[in-house]
Amino acid sequence: MKVNYISAFLFLTFITIVVIANVNETDLINCTELNGHGCVCHTVDRDTLVKVWVEGPESLYVGQTGYYKMFMAGGPAEAGGYNVAGRFGEMVLVDTFSFQHPLSMNELTQAFSLPFPTTHDTIYWAFGYKADETSPEWDTIYSCGLSLVWDSIPDFHDRWNFGPKFPVKILTVTDVDEKLSHPSDFVLYQNYPNPFNPSTKISWQSTVGSWQSLKIYDVLGNEVQTLFNENKSAGKYEVTFDASGLPSGIYFYKLQAGNFTETKKMLLLK
Repeated sequence: MKVNYISAFLFLTFITIVVIANVNETDLINCTELNGHGCVCHTVDRDTLVKVWVEGPESLYVGQTGYYKMFMAGGPAEAGGYNVAGRFGEMVLVDTFSFQHPLSMNELTQAFSLPFPTTHDTIYWAFGYKADETSPEWDTIYSCGLSLVWDSIPDFHDRWNFGPKFPVKILTVTDVDEKLSHPSDFVLYQNYPNPFNPSTKISWQSTVGSWQSLKIYDVLGNEVQTLFNENKSAGKYEVTFDASGLPSGIYFYKLQAGNFTETKKMLLLK
């Protein structure tokens, strides 16, 4: 009889866990400004002290997949969850930390809560976004982060916030040809891929012939490498930055062309 009681208890425990898991899994989706109203199963009010933001390529060619990260800091910061969604493009899984729910295919969320090393740290989730052939000229990536007390109880102690909408310009072959034939401005594009290991491509467009230089710097402002420093005519250019031998971290690339100067950030992730 004792064995039967134990078996019955284990069976009921298993059923409870499955039911709770299924409910929680459903509650994880539809949390961005595109698909829902935030992580309202924890608390209705958003908390702007929770900082959420997306980093990655600002433009993609049709059919190209860009790799992004959603960062989060602030709040209770014991563990965290996230949601990202794209209106037109395809959201792409890049690791086992996330999953794509069949009820919301344009949204990704966490497979499990990700712990903060300390409450003062920043955590992130990596994901991909693929520009679709039917996408308009601009698409938007939406984000939402949940900073929680790691007690498995969704309540007001957990805090969440939306991230700023991240616009992505969708480029076509026609766009590129027109820019090559009629450059209208100096433009420094986001490197691709980003994050990268160990190499990435940096491209830019110049309006007129001028002396141009492209240099790489570390987070301390030290010059790491000069990719070129020479006179160039108007047009579109692309160079490859090979970071073999450099440690993982954030780097900056700075283009100087005549009176034009612009700097962008990239992430080496080994």
